[in-house]
Amino acid sequence: MSPLLQRAQAAPDHRPGTGPRRLLPRRPRTGRTPLPTIVVLLALAGACALTLPLLGLGSRVSWGQLPHLLASDSARSALLLSLRTCLASTAACVVLGVPLALVLARQWPGVRLARVLAVLPMTMPPVVAGIALLSTLGRRGLLGARLEAWGVGVAFSTTAVVIAQVFVSLPYLVVTLEAALRTRDTRPETVARTLGAGPWQVLLSITLPLVAPALARGTALALGRSLGEFGATLAFAGSREGVTRTMPLAIYLARESDTPTALALAVLLIAVSFAVVGATTLRWDRLLAAACPGAGARATRTWPPPGAERPDPCDAPISTSTATSDATRSTPDSNGTCPAATRSTTVGPGPGSGVSTSRGEDLEVVFSSPERDVVVNLLAPAGRVTALLGPNGSGKSTVCAVAAGLLDATAGRVSLGGRILDGPEDFVAAGRREVALLGQAPTLFPHMCVLDNVAFGPRCRGLPRGEARSLARSELAAVGAAHLADRPCGTLSGGQAARVALARALAIRPRVLILDEPTASLDVSARQELRHLVSRRAREEGLTVLLVTHDVVDVAALADTVVVLEQGRVVETGETDHVLSCPGSDFTARLTGTAVLTGTLAGSPQAPAVELSAGPATHPATVPDSEPTSRTGAVHAAATAEWTAEQRSEQGSGQWPGHGPRTIVHGRPEEAIEGFQPGLPGTALVPPDAVALYRNAPQGSPRNVLAGTVRSLERVGALVEVQVEVAAGQRLRATVTAGAVTDLGIEADQELWAVVKAVEVRIVPRRAPAAELPQVPRTVGTQPSRPSRPSPSSDREQT
Repeated sequence: MSPLLQRAQAAPDHRPGTGPRRLLPRRPRTGRTPLPTIVVLLALAGACALTLPLLGLGSRVSWGQLPHLLASDSARSALLLSLRTCLASTAACVVLGVPLALVLARQWPGVRLARVLAVLPMTMPPVVAGIALLSTLGRRGLLGARLEAWGVGVAFSTTAVVIAQVFVSLPYLVVTLEAALRTRDTRPETVARTLGAGPWQVLLSITLPLVAPALARGTALALGRSLGEFGATLAFAGSREGVTRTMPLAIYLARESDTPTALALAVLLIAVSFAVVGATTLRWDRLLAAACPGAGARATRTWPPPGAERPDPCDAPISTSTATSDATRSTPDSNGTCPAATRSTTVGPGPGSGVSTSRGEDLEVVFSSPERDVVVNLLAPAGRVTALLGPNGSGKSTVCAVAAGLLDATAGRVSLGGRILDGPEDFVAAGRREVALLGQAPTLFPHMCVLDNVAFGPRCRGLPRGEARSLARSELAAVGAAHLADRPCGTLSGGQAARVALARALAIRPRVLILDEPTASLDVSARQELRHLVSRRAREEGLTVLLVTHDVVDVAALADTVVVLEQGRVVETGETDHVLSCPGSDFTARLTGTAVLTGTLAGSPQAPAVELSAGPATHPATVPDSEPTSRTGAVHAAATAEWTAEQRSEQGSGQWPGHGPRTIVHGRPEEAIEGFQPGLPGTALVPPDAVALYRNAPQGSPRNVLAGTVRSLERVGALVEVQVEVAAGQRLRATVTAGAVTDLGIEADQELWAVVKAVEVRIVPRRAPAAELPQVPRTVGTQPSRPSRPSPSSDREQT
């Protein structure tokens, strides 16, 4: 037996219940990056430098006589005066320091000099600060002489003590708060503006709560500095017992004549300072919840409750059959009751109620931004989804910001239904435009619960609190998130946060919904769920949607029209199917390297397919899906597959999956596909690397074996892109090597077989175009014409 095996057998067994337990839990070995040893040693030295003097002071205090020493009249007078003046000076620091920090956190000419001046009192000796105050407010000072003439004396009074404390402690609050304000995330404030919040609402409801820890710490530092102020007070206010003699002055005077009293006062001052500063590190919400279980319950509720395992509806897709009834579902609140999730009668029908409304209006954005090099003239037709495509830096987010009112429409205009929102003379602020903006990140307000997030917009628009919360519950129910109402936003997953953000945007009842890559940070399942929610709500309420995306699946599933931006200019517009199938710009061609085949849905989510228009037949193989027997550009000679009655019976019927003039493209099986219903419009997305070309029809596992005609060959770097028409006007793109082109002898108008595994094809339901809306003409390098407005009485085709 090897020595290693002998040691392993001799070692004690530490499995649970088989050996001695550790007295202390083992330190995790995969946690944070460890600090170098020298850093730890220096940190210990620094801690000793701070704590040893306090220990030395404590060793000299007569702890048994402490109550007697602090009971003297002079000690009580100094303590009470210090507390009164410190509270007054701290209040003045908050009133003056918060606005000053807000101003210094912004960028404006001279702000750097202003920041230096704000910090200067922290660096000067306290005695110098007192002399400066005396030179300004003393009897012969710059302002003091005039105040004396009016009968107002400041120097050597209790007011002078407060002024001295404010002068030396105000910079501590300003510096702490200004640093937090400069480094804060400003996106919540931007979102609040788009929801209708005014300047005061943004400041009080968003900005200050987000920097509350810094404000509390700065206030505590200012209060602690005021308690310890000595030099400026002595030089400016003097030392009159009961008037200007604070605790530090009393300690200084008692040090020479009564050392025990001085030490007792010093201990008391340290204890008060410790309590003040330490109070800012406590979690008061948790303490309040522990002391009063009913008081902070909503803010501190754990989720899910201990011992309960609540299923999360957000982890499962919303089925089309139940989506319209979500708004009428009641969800238990924190007390176990089920409030009615109904919308106030003043805001129209509830979401998902099945009542089709048409709130959308034409959105026209025309502007020129020289500093961003963006010149745009585009139209988003009423009640339709317009996809805005383009490479990074092409101006897509700029267009969204201009439309939402976050940027000026320089040398242009923004209009909604003919009403000017931004023009040479008129400007409607963000949040008053009936335009909702949903960005890449959900940007929920972290200090609010989910319900308050959604109710924020209606509250900013004047809706009473009760009605706003009722509306918020209705919107949450409509997106399948009613059970999240009382959850803190920090406990939500990415998909849940996206649902809540969508509910918050729709709660303000917008006419236009702007989506700036809302699925960019979500996983595949969360993207699919959010895509379905947007499609359903936009269709039900007739919203005008401007969608920014880089995902061709989003475009195929949601968009009616497409606008392409390159280098800040509109280079292509048109109907989605036409732009994707026949791109007219370089970016669109690169984006849609995936072939987009359109037709009608067939089969089921477990065996999805799209039936294309009349064209060459599809010859599915008889073997179920497995590993492919061919790769892109490979050459495999095979005999032509012949259909037999047995093969047709295995596939279900003589017509399924595509025999004769019909062309069927099979897709990847899914457990569920949102909006899937046979007979409705659908799209098959086929990546070029998944297409293999053959001279003869092969036999094997791939289910899609399509006969087609080569229409074009184009060199793309070291590869060749071959376009094969497999149905009338519909083409596959295959990326092959130059050697494969030579071996197969591929040339234009040649008939080939295109083979694609079903697992490589994505089947996506798509919106049917609104029957009453005119088709937007496809153009390259020009702007779309303005379509006529639909008649209110006309019926819109629903999918």
